[in-house]
Amino acid sequence: MNIVNKIMLLGIMLISILAYNMKSYATNPTTANGDYGLSCTNTGYGASLGGNYIQQTAGGAAAGTSMTNYGVYSGLDCAYAGAGRTNSSAIVGGEIARSAANAVIGAVSGRMNAALNTHSHSAANMSYTSNGSGIGMAANHIVGGMSLWTNFSSSDFENDQTFSGVRLDSNNYEASANALTIGVDKRIGNILIGVAYTGYESDIDTSVNKGNIQTEGETVGIYVGLNTGVFNITAGAGTGEYEIETRRKDLGSLLDITAKDITADVTYYHLNVSGNINRGRLSFTPRVAYRNFDLDLPAFTDIVPNDANTIYTTEVTTTDDSIAGKTYSSDITEAGLSIALSAGKILTPFVDFAYVTEDTTAASYQTEYASDGSAADLAASAPDGYVTYGGGVLLNLSNKVNGYLSIAETTSREDFSETVVSGSLKLKF
Repeated sequence: MNIVNKIMLLGIMLISILAYNMKSYATNPTTANGDYGLSCTNTGYGASLGGNYIQQTAGGAAAGTSMTNYGVYSGLDCAYAGAGRTNSSAIVGGEIARSAANAVIGAVSGRMNAALNTHSHSAANMSYTSNGSGIGMAANHIVGGMSLWTNFSSSDFENDQTFSGVRLDSNNYEASANALTIGVDKRIGNILIGVAYTGYESDIDTSVNKGNIQTEGETVGIYVGLNTGVFNITAGAGTGEYEIETRRKDLGSLLDITAKDITADVTYYHLNVSGNINRGRLSFTPRVAYRNFDLDLPAFTDIVPNDANTIYTTEVTTTDDSIAGKTYSSDITEAGLSIALSAGKILTPFVDFAYVTEDTTAASYQTEYASDGSAADLAASAPDGYVTYGGGVLLNLSNKVNGYLSIAETTSREDFSETVVSGSLKLKF
């Protein structure tokens, strides 16, 4: 056999192998995301069409076809994944509300600075700050009894629920959030009234849908504080807008499904009552606080990219996903205690502990197209009661500049951990 014949024979063998493989792809797809890379929403062969496009069926007269294992062109992940086909907002929308509630209204709703109770002049001027969860407030006489203050907080939080694959439900995620607050307030007798502006942003990576959701926006609120001499009361409310973008994988084509320019309305309110007990150089500040934060997300459309497929000369495309509007809420009630030690004129160390009960919108998942029969699907983590603890130092750099630095941890919340670092600066003119 000459070289030309050998080359021709090899070519025929190669064509035969490719033809066999194409037939195998059509009749017996085995890979997770399908051998054709079809979108889960493919209009010709997507799992969303049901029937033979979901389940692998035996051939013969009963199935109405002589082919074996017809269907599941877009892959078994499309059929068996519930959480994996879910927009990230349904998985972590409640967590965004919880994080924003702590960052935006943490101090005004309940975390009075221990220095208020350590130094009598601070109490007279009604200086409040947080211990590390959000905004601070002060009234230290700028012009006409007005004060300017600012606070920055940064947090890293995660859900470490088991994640083993896109077909198994889980609300595992990693996240970070930052908030910057600027406020102006005025003291009238023993009453403090003020206005606070907060810029907030968060970035969350969700494991089960290989997704991401980013939030950025502003809120403006008013607050009032009352020093009765025996205890202190603070309350406030605010509103604003957050812009949200989401991204997740199409489990069939492995292309990115995206949604942008989603505007969510935000409302919040809060109430805090605290007291003070001084024992020598120690100051004890017990408190009870409540805060509510609502994130009203409108209906929007997940844009599913075209999977650019043509099967058996028939061109097929994709269908976008419609995501229903939903309000994500976080209601938080806490009982806490701050303890400060008057150690000098510049630094005042403090520690803080709190027990928190929480009612936050839990993760929800789409229904699987077909049951995978797995017992490994996990229900969404259910936040209930947990403990926060932390500490820091109050800085009294001069009679015109003071603030604080602190760190706080969250523990005993189901599948959840968080670290918050924050600082506050108050200026007197």
